[in-house]
Amino acid sequence: MANFITYDARPDLPYLQMSNSLTSVFIGVLALAASSLASAHRQCQFAAWIAARDQGIFGLGTVGFDIAEMPWEIESFVEDRSFILRTIETAKAKRDWHRLGYEPKEEWLMPCLDKFHVLLAAFVPADIRAEATDRKGLWSAPEFERCPAHGLIKHAHGCPICNGA
Repeated sequence: MANFITYDARPDLPYLQMSNSLTSVFIGVLALAASSLASAHRQCQFAAWIAARDQGIFGLGTVGFDIAEMPWEIESFVEDRSFILRTIETAKAKRDWHRLGYEPKEEWLMPCLDKFHVLLAAFVPADIRAEATDRKGLWSAPEFERCPAHGLIKHAHGCPICNGA
């Protein structure tokens, strides 16, 4: 099985396909990076949303998504997209990778982060999907807790790194 990250409104852009194990690493490094950067409530929501792509909870091959399904809001789109693009760059800089407990294979992970960056850089507000909040209970909270072991902002069922162990 595999997970796909797409931008369906732009079929001219290449989608991202990852094995289950690569998806877990991809989500782990993004969740760590987003959590380290998050200071505002909206940024914490995005960090928790990323963490909620947790195969340890939802099962292998089930956490792919279209970027239009992310928790975008028209009013904060520019800031939100900027935050996610910074998150990707922070992940590529290996920030907090030591918290993973293993060394990711950069030759597999970095191209995925690059493709994700391409999709997000091209994304426009007109393509936001209203159903993006379908799993809101998993990632939106008045207070955001951090995993004591990994420091990332948890989703409703915990930490994707702990859940995948």
